[in-house]
Amino acid sequence: MYYMLECFGPATQERQAIVDAPDSFNWSRGKPFTTPPTSMLEIEMDGDGIMVPMFNRGILLFSDDLISAIRSAGVNNLDCYDAELLDSVSGERHKNYKAVNIVGLVAAADLEKSDYSAPSGTALIDTDFDSVAIDENKANNMLMFRMAECVSAIVIHEKVKQSIEKAGIIHLDFIKPEKWIG
Repeated sequence: MYYMLECFGPATQERQAIVDAPDSFNWSRGKPFTTPPTSMLEIEMDGDGIMVPMFNRGILLFSDDLISAIRSAGVNNLDCYDAELLDSVSGERHKNYKAVNIVGLVAAADLEKSDYSAPSGTALIDTDFDSVAIDENKANNMLMFRMAECVSAIVIHEKVKQSIEKAGIIHLDFIKPEKWIG
C-alpha cells in the first residue's frame, strides 16, 4: 500500500512557511544533482507559526527526525544538504533541517483508474489529479519516490508511514492516493 506524503500542519494553528529559498536547483526532478550544493542553504521563513517536520515549496525540507525515521524504514534514495531556516520575525535559526532531493522519479500512476487532466496533453510532470491510483507493479517496491506524472507528488510505502508514526513525528499527512488532489 502506498500513500501520498503531505504536511498541512495542525488545523488549529498557523505554521511557518518558506518565504525565500535558493532557486538554483530543481528539487523535484527526482535525479541526483550534477553539481550539488556545497555550502549551507539559507531559507527564510515567514516567522508566523509553528515549525512542522516538512516544508515543500520550491525546495523540499525535512527535519532531522523525519529523515532518521524515513531512513530507518530502509529508504536509501535521499540526497540531503545542510540547511538553516531563518525565522524572519524572531531571528531564530533552525539548524535541525536538511534540504532533500528524493532521487527516484517513477511513472507509477494507473491512469485508467485515476481522475486527472493533463495540461500538456501528456500525463507527465504537471498532471492535475483529483484522484490517483498507484500501480504497485510500476512502483517496483520502491519505498519513497516522486511520481513522474506529477513531480510535486511524494509517494511513500506503508512501511515508511509506519516508521514515521513509530518515531512519533506529528503534523504529517498520509493521504490515500484515491483521496489525493494535486
